[in-house]
Amino acid sequence: MEKSLLSKLSKELEIPKKRILDESLNVFLDAELRNASAEILQIKKQFNVSSLKELKSKIENGKIEEHPAWEQLIFWENLNKRIKVVSDWMQKLHISS
Repeated sequence: MEKSLLSKLSKELEIPKKRILDESLNVFLDAELRNASAEILQIKKQFNVSSLKELKSKIENGKIEEHPAWEQLIFWENLNKRIKVVSDWMQKLHISS
């Protein structure tokens, strides 16, 4: 948010800028966590698996076609990394998920 917009909002709502930023960050991180988790749930349903390991095993054993499963597996791995980063930041900022 542009600094001048934040200042205007803070002044009009009579809320300290820090509170607006803190609460905005909380909402943003929580949404990132929920969205990544929802994407993982979609992949689990799509391939009827409960874990990355299971998906990889099914691909390697030919139980699931490689395309698009490999791409989804990589996407899932990236989502896990994103969840880790978001969770770490939530912990640093003392935000409960």
